[in-house]
Amino acid sequence: MIRNCLILRLWFIVLGCFSCLLAFAQEKIPISIGASYLQGSVLVHSPKIRHLQGVNPVGAEINLQYQTTGTKFWHQLYKYPRIGISLIAFDYQKPILGKSLAASIYLNKYVYHRAQDQISIRVGTGLAYFSNHFDWRLNATNNVISAPLNAVIQFRAEYERILSPKFSLLLAAGINHYSNGGNAKPNLGINIGTLSLGLNYYSQRSFEPLVQAWPPPGNKLSFTISGSAGIKQRDDFDTITYTVKSVALSAMRQLNPKSTLLIGLEGFYDPSLIPRRNWDPRVEPGTSPDIRRVALNFGHELAIGKLGFGTYVGWYAYRPYKSDAAFYQRLETRYPLTRNIYLAAGLKLHDLIKADVIEYRLGFRFWRKKNSPRSTVDSP
Repeated sequence: MIRNCLILRLWFIVLGCFSCLLAFAQEKIPISIGASYLQGSVLVHSPKIRHLQGVNPVGAEINLQYQTTGTKFWHQLYKYPRIGISLIAFDYQKPILGKSLAASIYLNKYVYHRAQDQISIRVGTGLAYFSNHFDWRLNATNNVISAPLNAVIQFRAEYERILSPKFSLLLAAGINHYSNGGNAKPNLGINIGTLSLGLNYYSQRSFEPLVQAWPPPGNKLSFTISGSAGIKQRDDFDTITYTVKSVALSAMRQLNPKSTLLIGLEGFYDPSLIPRRNWDPRVEPGTSPDIRRVALNFGHELAIGKLGFGTYVGWYAYRPYKSDAAFYQRLETRYPLTRNIYLAAGLKLHDLIKADVIEYRLGFRFWRKKNSPRSTVDSP
């Protein structure tokens, strides 16, 4: 009965995708729908998950993607990539992991293109649901997924062989990463290497790209003030959740329509360090080192339309209680609500792979005023 319900839901999703395809086809908008079979393998990235070695999930994907045509200026900056949404379902064929369903948005960019052959790189992110997760009473050996809802990051290289004006054969290899960013523990995360075989159907393959004039230069220097909050769990045995807070000041310098550099000052307050400090044998008895931190950070933001994708590195200049590495990293997505107000979400890490907390940020951005042009009329 449950299996029939899942098949029925999948059938409705397929019908919905084809309905969208037909609607866009009537409007002469280049769009495609694809379906793929996925063969996966869990990649053992830590000795703590050796018990998952040899787990080979099988899956299926349905995706819908739109070929950008230049209606937005950023389309031509990135050589007219494709934008897509996908649903990926995995059956891990192992009771401790169960099944997962991930919904994501992605960008697909050609790196090689000929009449019959195409190679592209696809990067996407979204949310995933896992049927089975860590439970110290019922599922204690699942130390990779500790909550039903997780973030997913996908990277894939694709090869397409054109079969006809409407159809193409797809071969792909990629990695899917699932993690909750430390909201709940244990959270080692799971990486799945995949090989895909699929078929794509196009409403129309050829299009005439639009070329827009470059926008006039604006204010290249801006300043931001922002605050963030995130929830984390300290370890597997501490069921208390802690709210990590930060406040940041930064200066941003735009290099071109794609790239902006950032340098800033940031302060952190992480209450999960209090119990950790109290039990730390390195701390001298009778002392309580300050858990507050102040850091210098710098990084780069890549603009894709209104979205900004930032990669940053920070150094703790003030850190009396030294519980983690002196450096941290952050991956962040920023979206402006107005010219001066933005929202952002990001993942803070230590040692590049150790997730610390998922942060949600509200910020205010101000531009340096332009100097008024000097008068060309000579003074008497």
